[in-house]
Amino acid sequence: MEIVKKILSMKPFSLVLVLVVLIILLVPPIFAATTNPSLASTSYTPVVIPIMGTYSSNETHVKFKAPNGYRVVHASATARAVTGTEPTMTVDVKSGTTSMFSAPISLTAGAITDAVLGTAPNIADEGTVSVTFTKGGSYSSGEGWKDITLFLLLKRR
Repeated sequence: MEIVKKILSMKPFSLVLVLVVLIILLVPPIFAATTNPSLASTSYTPVVIPIMGTYSSNETHVKFKAPNGYRVVHASATARAVTGTEPTMTVDVKSGTTSMFSAPISLTAGAITDAVLGTAPNIADEGTVSVTFTKGGSYSSGEGWKDITLFLLLKRR
């Protein structure tokens, strides 16, 4: 209560300065790019899928069965390095045959690329989830995308 009395008894300039500082400290979390779930929430599941090795072909590299129905809230991918002639690689996550993204994630070596989610990025209960790579460019033996990491934030439905 004393703090409130002190703030109210401040000169107008000081009061405005205190309010501006409070606004600066409180507003940025409201405009975060990704909604941050509460630490007390038990319905969110972060999934990190490290895919180690060198990849330069069109393949499905990871498959798993989802234990529950989920909605993909966020997804991103990165690769540690790349070699090859004009190399490109996209990563797609599918539930059954349905992509979770508006378009597959285009990898950039050393950078994290966020996915643009589709209109209904839902994973079915007991559904098969697959991670597929589609390559572009040309690669000699031993060349390709190295150590790809995929991050998914899932919300239980």
